[in-house]
Amino acid sequence: MAGKLNSILVNSLVALFCGLMTLWVSYAFPVAVRSMADKVGAALSYPEMPAQELRALVQTIGNWVMERKSLQDRNRELEIENLALRAALHDAALPRPASAADMIGARVTLRYPEAWWKEVRINMGSSQGVKVGAPVLSDGYMIGKVAMVGEDYSWVELITSASFLLAAVVNETWDLGVINGDDRGNIWLLYMPPEREFKRGMMVSTAMVGDYLPPGIPIGRIWGNGETRDGFTPQSVVSGAHLTQLYNLQVLLVFGETEAGGARN
Repeated sequence: MAGKLNSILVNSLVALFCGLMTLWVSYAFPVAVRSMADKVGAALSYPEMPAQELRALVQTIGNWVMERKSLQDRNRELEIENLALRAALHDAALPRPASAADMIGARVTLRYPEAWWKEVRINMGSSQGVKVGAPVLSDGYMIGKVAMVGEDYSWVELITSASFLLAAVVNETWDLGVINGDDRGNIWLLYMPPEREFKRGMMVSTAMVGDYLPPGIPIGRIWGNGETRDGFTPQSVVSGAHLTQLYNLQVLLVFGETEAGGARN
């Protein structure tokens, strides 16, 4: 026990002596001590280098993650602002047709060659909620309306039919007219004043003239002028849908009540 205490005492005295000598040398030879410290620091930098590189890498990754999160948050804010602007523009524009949830898909099952531009038959009827007067769309454009309804089928009068009449409006000018076909695939916007200038490409949509048909359903675009008669200049309209390729249609179910039509075989 006495030997162990003597050893501890000797070690303490040696450590104290070394510390005092180091302190004296640092005061007596400051340049030498600084140079030695630099060399020791340079020697120790090599073992520390991997840890420093790892720390820098971790910090870089952390900064990248934070910047990415900030960009994602900003992108989300911009998307919300964009949706809000779209909603504002939607409210300021013409009323649009009901959503897809208010429509029912239908398939064309019959189209007589002799009545190619007059009517088609679809596979949806009264049992699916279809009613007379319901607008029928293709590719988002109105191509006709239901004329007759059976239990599981309906007949659609096409917009190119000579007996088809529909109030419509030119979106850019708000001029009202009547859409009418000619049984040959052509569509005309009737009763347009000759003094008005209608440019090719102007959009034509359904007008708000009654409860049975929603306004703002796209029909097509103005193509050119017709021959002026009785003080009016009809405008040729090109449908936005492919009227020669009618296969899958949509029937709008939400509109005002109309009288039920008869059945047709």
